[in-house]
Amino acid sequence: MSDRSDSSRTRPEPADGVLKASWQRSQLAGLDPAMPMDPPVRSGIDIESRLFRSAEPVLERIRGEIAGERLSVMLVGDQAEMLTTVNGCSEIDAVVERIGARPGAIWREDTTGTNALATPFETRRPFFVKGRQHYVEGLHDYSCYGRPIFNPLTSRLIGVLDVMTEAGSESALMRPFIDTAIMEIERSIRESAGSRTKAVIGAFEAAATHPAAIVVAVSSSAVLQSAAAARVLTSSDITMLRDLAAGLRGRTSTDVELANGGSAAVNLEAISGTDGVLVRIQARQRPFVPRSAEPLRGWSPVQQWIDEFQESAAAAAIVGEGGSGRSTALKSAVGARRHCRVDGRLDDPARVGEKLRSLVRAGGRDLIAIDDLDQLSAQALADVERLLSMGVQIVATSEKPGAENGPLHRILDLFDHRQNLPALRDCRSEIVSTLNELAGPGVRYRFTPQATRILESYSWPGNHRQLAAVTRSLAALRGTLIDVADLPPELRSKATTKAMTPWQQASCDALIRAMEICHGNKAHAADYLGISRSTLYHHIKEYGIVV
Repeated sequence: MSDRSDSSRTRPEPADGVLKASWQRSQLAGLDPAMPMDPPVRSGIDIESRLFRSAEPVLERIRGEIAGERLSVMLVGDQAEMLTTVNGCSEIDAVVERIGARPGAIWREDTTGTNALATPFETRRPFFVKGRQHYVEGLHDYSCYGRPIFNPLTSRLIGVLDVMTEAGSESALMRPFIDTAIMEIERSIRESAGSRTKAVIGAFEAAATHPAAIVVAVSSSAVLQSAAAARVLTSSDITMLRDLAAGLRGRTSTDVELANGGSAAVNLEAISGTDGVLVRIQARQRPFVPRSAEPLRGWSPVQQWIDEFQESAAAAAIVGEGGSGRSTALKSAVGARRHCRVDGRLDDPARVGEKLRSLVRAGGRDLIAIDDLDQLSAQALADVERLLSMGVQIVATSEKPGAENGPLHRILDLFDHRQNLPALRDCRSEIVSTLNELAGPGVRYRFTPQATRILESYSWPGNHRQLAAVTRSLAALRGTLIDVADLPPELRSKATTKAMTPWQQASCDALIRAMEICHGNKAHAADYLGISRSTLYHHIKEYGIVV
C-alpha cells in the first residue's frame, strides 16, 4: 500500500482552484487515492426528517424519468450520510454498490475525497466533477454534478443531491435536472411549514415581488431574504435587523448603518398572527439589479427601464431586431410628454435633415424621439451627434448596433443608457405564455409536448410580429388544444417531432433553456451545462433544435 500511495501523490494536481483545494483537503485527511471505495457507515437514517419527506415524491418522479438510463441520483443528509439512491438500470445498481453508496454511508471529503456529494457539502456550492478529476481512483470512470440543499426557512445546509453517469456520457440535463429537483424539494419544505410560518412566508413573498426590493422577514423559525437583500446585507446586518425586530408589535422606522458602510432607512412591521416581522430597507444608494437573461417573475426589465427613463433627463437608445418591439418601447418611453418625432424609415430624408438642423439651431429644447436611427443619412447622424453633445434629451431606436468604429456605433455610445430588446429566440421559455397573452382575455391554449418543442426550438426570424401571426392562425381553429398539425407549415418544416425517452425530452428542453439563458452563445451554453462544445453540437443535431 505504501508504494501505491507514494506514487499516487506524484500525480499532477488540477489547475482549477476549487478542484485543487478539494484535492489538498483530501490529501490532508490522509486519503490514499488508490483506496477501495468503502466509506464508514452510521447506524440508522432519519427517514422522518423534513428533507427526506420533502424529497421522496421528487425522487419518485425522477425514478420514472431516468428509467433505463445509466444514471444514479444520490441524496445525502445534514451529516453527509447517504439517505437514498435512485438508479436507472441494473448496471448502475452494481456500480452504486461497488462504490459504497449504501444508506448511512458518510460521504465527506475526509472519507471519499473529491466528488459531487462531499465537495458541495464542504464548500456549500454546486460542483461538477468529471472522470479523473475525482481524487479517489475508484470514481475515475464516472462524472457527477451535485448541489447543496438549504432549508429555505433557516438557510441551514440540510443535504446534497447529485446525479452520476459514466465519464464521457455527461448530459446537458445534469445541472438543470438537479437544480430543478432541489427547487421542488425546497418548495415542499416551505409548504410543510406551520400556519404561522406560512403567514410569514406569504407576507414576505407579497412584499418581495419586485426583484429590486430589499426585504427581509424574521421570526423564531425563519429568516427570509429577497435576492436584492442577499446582495446588499451581510450576516451582521441580519443580526442587527433581528435585534431591531425583537418584541415588535406594531410598526416602526429607523435609520441604520450597514456593514458595507452605506446607510439605509428601515421600516419594520409586525406580521399579524405570528411572531414574525417584515423588514423593508431603502438603501441610500440604489442597489444593482442584474440584467440577466433569466426570466424575473412578475417584473419586466423593459418596463423598469422605461420608468427610469421617464424620471430622468438622460439620452437613451433602444436596440433590437425587427419585430422585437422597438417602436412600442419608444412610444411608451415618450408617453404623454411633449416631443419632436423623427422617423428614419418613413420620413422624407430631406425633411428629416431640415428638421434636425433646425433643432440644432434652436438648441433642442424639447425631447426628441427618433425611430430607426440606423436609417438616417450620414449628415443626419452628424446632426444627432451635435444634439447629444449639447445635452439634448433624445430617445432613439435602432435595428443594428452599427459596425465597429462606424458613425452609428460611435453615436450609440454617446447615449447615456441603452436597452437591448431580446430576440424571441432568446426567450424561448416564454413563447407559450406570450401566445396566450396575445390571444386575449378568456382564451388559453394548451399545447402538446411535441407542439411546445417546435415552438421553443424555432428560430423566430420575425420575432413578436411573427408570433402575432401564429396567434391569428390559431384563432381560426375550433379548439384550444394545439398539436403539431395545428401549427403553421413554416414551423413544422423546421423542427423535429422524433420520439424521445423522458430523459431525452428533458435534456432537449434543458438545451433550449441554456441557449436562451446564454443568448444563443454555444460556448457559454456548453459551459453552463457542464458539457463540451462537441457534445452540445451533437445534442443540437440529435434533437433537431433550430438555433
